[in-house]
Amino acid sequence: MKSIKKLLFFLLVILLGFQVQAQRCGAHIIKGDLDISYKGTADKRYEMNSVMKFPQAIYVAHYLDSCCISLDKRVTVKKQDLDQNTWSPMLKIIDEEREFSYGELLALSLQQSDNNACDLLFKLCGGPRDVQNYLRSLGFKNIRLKWTEKQMHSKPRQSHDNWCTPRDMAELLNWFYCERQSSPVLMYIWDLMLNCETGNNRIKAALPPGAQLAHKTGTGFSKGKTLRGINDVGIVIMPNGDYYPIAIFIKRTKREEEVAEIAKLLLSP
Repeated sequence: MKSIKKLLFFLLVILLGFQVQAQRCGAHIIKGDLDISYKGTADKRYEMNSVMKFPQAIYVAHYLDSCCISLDKRVTVKKQDLDQNTWSPMLKIIDEEREFSYGELLALSLQQSDNNACDLLFKLCGGPRDVQNYLRSLGFKNIRLKWTEKQMHSKPRQSHDNWCTPRDMAELLNWFYCERQSSPVLMYIWDLMLNCETGNNRIKAALPPGAQLAHKTGTGFSKGKTLRGINDVGIVIMPNGDYYPIAIFIKRTKREEEVAEIAKLLLSP
């Protein structure tokens, strides 16, 4: 009897271990009429980290278009009002104050993942709740935003509250691809994401020759050698013109290249 109990316990540990391992990495890809989930994780929740700057940009496009605000409109930014202890390339180009256009703030946020630029867009256009409400109006109920970048950096555990499912993120990417030509601002965002400067070892490393990628990365708060929140979402444009929205989220890993390995698996014929 004891040996049977030990065997059952051993099998339970293996099963639970497999489930945890499967949920550690979440991914989903849309290939035409096919929706492909990585190990059944399409509807699990994963924290977005800086991937949230993509749905925020979708909302900003809506806000600018609705308010008839040009991408060229400039706002004055004072360096003393910015977070000095966060990832923010814009800090290097400001002495005391500087004017930035909305287009420049979007470029800093999407291409360089600048946290201050992201929070300035929240301040100027509407906060996380406004972004979430707009996404819900489009039908995306499993993309949740609650905190700004500054709020997450002040309390890293709050990053768990900014989450999405790989399925909804892939579907938002699909919506974006289909609607991008309906607005000059959306087309501008598309061009920015085609020239994203982060994540060269992620989905981009898995692309077949001649393919393009419009994407946004996200990276969480890591401890030691374990990387947390290593994410990448985007739209792969194949050489034949086919496009594949793909979203990959890894809760923890020791290798950034794991994103590329999952992407290569999902992109294979």
